[in-house]
Amino acid sequence: MTASRLFLCLLALLASRSVLADQLVMNNGSLLIGNLISVDGAEVVFNTPFAGDIKIKKDNIKTIVTDSDVTLLMEDGDVFRNKRIVAEGDNMVVLSDRKDPVLFHVEDIQLVNPEPWRLGEGYKWYGDLNTALESERGNTDTDELDLNGESIWRSLEDRYTLRGDWEIDESNGERNKFKWTIRAKYDRFSLADNDNYVGVQAFFNRDEFADLNLRQAYGPYIGRQFYESSLLTLHAEVGVVYVEEDFDVAEDDDYVGSNWEARLTSEILPGLELYVNQDGVYNFREASNLIVNTRVGLRFPLIYGFTTSAEALWEYDGGAVEGVDDTDETYRFTFGYAW
Repeated sequence: MTASRLFLCLLALLASRSVLADQLVMNNGSLLIGNLISVDGAEVVFNTPFAGDIKIKKDNIKTIVTDSDVTLLMEDGDVFRNKRIVAEGDNMVVLSDRKDPVLFHVEDIQLVNPEPWRLGEGYKWYGDLNTALESERGNTDTDELDLNGESIWRSLEDRYTLRGDWEIDESNGERNKFKWTIRAKYDRFSLADNDNYVGVQAFFNRDEFADLNLRQAYGPYIGRQFYESSLLTLHAEVGVVYVEEDFDVAEDDDYVGSNWEARLTSEILPGLELYVNQDGVYNFREASNLIVNTRVGLRFPLIYGFTTSAEALWEYDGGAVEGVDDTDETYRFTFGYAW
């Protein structure tokens, strides 16, 4: 960097103290003045006096100027803590810890004011708990209770996941459905590319009225976190699993198979989240004994972390014993809490 350019950068940084608010300069030349809330891989959240919080795709932004200090996580992994961003032409400038000006563009920013775990500091704990309750009185008295939820601990290096589903139905005082599933997982992210990971899991499943006393499975897998932002989160996994099945009446079974999982969430409209989850097991010895579980839903936020959802659940068990349907379909509205 030439001496004249260095002087201009330092002058721009000093001049930033006169800025009264954060500023976004758009590619079309327009200017937004307000408060910078956050930046992630796809979009910028910016608060304006006339429209509140708005989301803008990074591709539409030319430069960002901040009136207060922010922490920057760059795409190359560099971190600038408690720095002001100023503009110099088409570039942006921050001072490094050595007081050297660093020039960059909007696309070079991975996150602004990232959560501590993104910087390798501790774990983020998040999850949800949902319930669907139905009670009908008349010619037939029916009661249905469904519970499902997950709890996730996420750091830069690893992730712990615990999920559970529980369903119980009664008709005229007699139980006619009782099933549950518990899944525990551990993921270890690659140091070379922290979007890739390896993991190990165990899951347990019981369905009293499908003759399944207990299905238990264990195995390793590999996965990739394709996206992880407020706009879109997507990961997919494939692995090998050993399955043991204990039936009440039918003959017990065990086999080696392949398992997969894909989970997607996307904010398709402000405040409206689409989620699609699927997992399954392929039996190497008998391909017809395929297990596939798919959940699709729309989640609406309420207040204080409470949510409501409309969802459909399709469960297919190709190894179901004789006299038991191999497909189970459920459509429901749920009320829950997310943290």
